[in-house]
Amino acid sequence: MNLDFNSTAQLLISGGDERLALNAYGVNKYGCAPAPDDTLLSFSSSTASTISSESFAIADALRSRLACEFETTSSKQIYVQEVMRQKNEWRELIGLAAETRLIFSPSGTDVHALIANQVAPNTLIIMVEGNETGSGVSAALEQGNGVEVVTIPLRLFDGLPRLIEEIDTEIISHVERGISQQRDVLLILVDQSKTGMIAPSPHCAVQLKTKYAEQLNVLVDACQFRFSAITLNAYLQQGFMVAVTGSKFLAAPSFSAILLLPAGLNAFANVLEEPINWGLLLRMEVALVEYRAFCILTDLQISTVMNDFSVAVQNYLTASPYFESLSVPALNRGDLIKTANWDNLPTIFPFVLYRDNKPLSRSETLACYQYLPLQNPRCQIGQPVACGQRDNVEISALRLCLSSRLIVDAARSEQHRQMCIQNALRVLATLETLVG
Repeated sequence: MNLDFNSTAQLLISGGDERLALNAYGVNKYGCAPAPDDTLLSFSSSTASTISSESFAIADALRSRLACEFETTSSKQIYVQEVMRQKNEWRELIGLAAETRLIFSPSGTDVHALIANQVAPNTLIIMVEGNETGSGVSAALEQGNGVEVVTIPLRLFDGLPRLIEEIDTEIISHVERGISQQRDVLLILVDQSKTGMIAPSPHCAVQLKTKYAEQLNVLVDACQFRFSAITLNAYLQQGFMVAVTGSKFLAAPSFSAILLLPAGLNAFANVLEEPINWGLLLRMEVALVEYRAFCILTDLQISTVMNDFSVAVQNYLTASPYFESLSVPALNRGDLIKTANWDNLPTIFPFVLYRDNKPLSRSETLACYQYLPLQNPRCQIGQPVACGQRDNVEISALRLCLSSRLIVDAARSEQHRQMCIQNALRVLATLETLVG
């Protein structure tokens, strides 16, 4: 493959699946274009983000450098060197133990498929319902070795969250059933879900791993990447696998995932790298740039932006007759880590739309979501998430989200922080006009 014949925008939508294909409007399934769009007020990072001008320049510079190196070096050698460089940078930024293995993959769904293909036949896989994770995750898991996939709902019929104690009890019951049947069990802990939930509790997962170490493996689905390096390493220290992506909180283009494997997971030692994927390499480079900028910030800087943003958004949602915040439990990882940090604060703010004191249906909510990028100002938020019924109406929640990119920019000064908040409120005001 000669990179001279592929533009940076073309490469950024290559090496994935049909979700990256552009429609007649030049955007992918997630409503994102492969080129910068600086006029868009983007608070959509729980789904996907349009690349920034700065990040596009980084990707373009890498493509140009690689094209020059093709004149003297084989494509395989270049790719291996670049992947090794990127992995070493991730190791340094996250502070990973030397024995931790990193495996690049196009997407979080692909990571789950990699894992499913490595588990023993007849494995029992326990995960939270697809509404709160990726829509294709369950199907990806079911492709491996005749496994059984059990999904656990996180919300009640009316969309309110279930008690974490009830979720833990249900998961323990399924794990014990699998163990009693002498089956291997894979438990998938989500941190965080599409609406910002953690389940099962890390305490529950740690206890189960301690009790059934030989038959139970735990995968932390952290594809939103909405936690600190301290938390990530704490999961790895428990012997848990961790999946992250650069395309959610880090606001890189869609399809850049990493599976992190702690030492001692012999059952997964044969997980192979994906073949040469230049699109993935460019998207991963953007994710690295975004994460590097975020890592420079102090916990106080990050927390200040998050707290101020949360207060302003929640106050607006509460005061408006057009919105109702979707209840989300406080982020709680128990005793997984000793000191609380910024990742105990919410960055996803889900809400349900109302008109005349009645909830909008899923189709009406979807229509409002689709019209947002066509308004003035042009806006983008997280895609609707199905979350039960209200007044006999099936409803979905939209999501206003903070990304690392927004936080980095807001942390520059008080003026930038207020601009970020005002832009978020402008998005909500624009949505009100669509509903009304």
